[in-house]
Amino acid sequence: IVSSPLARPNKRWIERAIVRLHRDMSHDRRVRSLSGEIAGELSRRFSGTEGTIAGVDIGCGDMGIAEGISSFWPRVEWECLDIYELPVEREKLDPRWQKYRRFDGQRIDRLDKSADFALFTDVLHHVPEDGRLPLLKESTRVANTVIVKDHLEYGTWSRTMLRAMDFIGNWGYGVSVPRRYFTEQSFRELCDLGGLRILSLRVGIDLYRHMRLNLVLRPKWQFIAVLAS
Repeated sequence: IVSSPLARPNKRWIERAIVRLHRDMSHDRRVRSLSGEIAGELSRRFSGTEGTIAGVDIGCGDMGIAEGISSFWPRVEWECLDIYELPVEREKLDPRWQKYRRFDGQRIDRLDKSADFALFTDVLHHVPEDGRLPLLKESTRVANTVIVKDHLEYGTWSRTMLRAMDFIGNWGYGVSVPRRYFTEQSFRELCDLGGLRILSLRVGIDLYRHMRLNLVLRPKWQFIAVLAS
């Protein structure tokens, strides 16, 4: 999730209002639902592995997803990456931030295959189109498995609603709202270009069932893919 307390620390009143609206409407419940879905995926993928596994959360935002996954499945040793500078006082006051690392949005400072998995949670659609493939390939350099949670659009209505959701969720943090989202075909083509195998592609993640919004915000707009090089 792109939303980060480190992004645009000096917000205008309208930006603070949008951030509060998003948190009040859906943020915590959505993070909880997403964390459970991804934790289930990890449990299935690594059920035969003993001990802890190394995970890299790319574009970690407030690290809520990593924390949420650990509450469901506490076997991950996390490194959480984002592009924002971490103030020293924040790390001192909150030890959760000790697993945070700043990166340049392109190069991950890890050895080849040094992580068991890398994770993108609603991040790739915010990456410029010419940067998506290099970043995906970089993630498969450092990790054996890559898990991507993102959106699918099916035309004008779904695209408009997804952009509205992105505006509420990210505009207050200074994150741009994309013009378009993946289709299943465009995502598969992106993976093919990078020589990435799609081990699974699960379309239809019902994140809003507890908020009674799933008739408007359709489950088929959400997908989780598991990739390998």
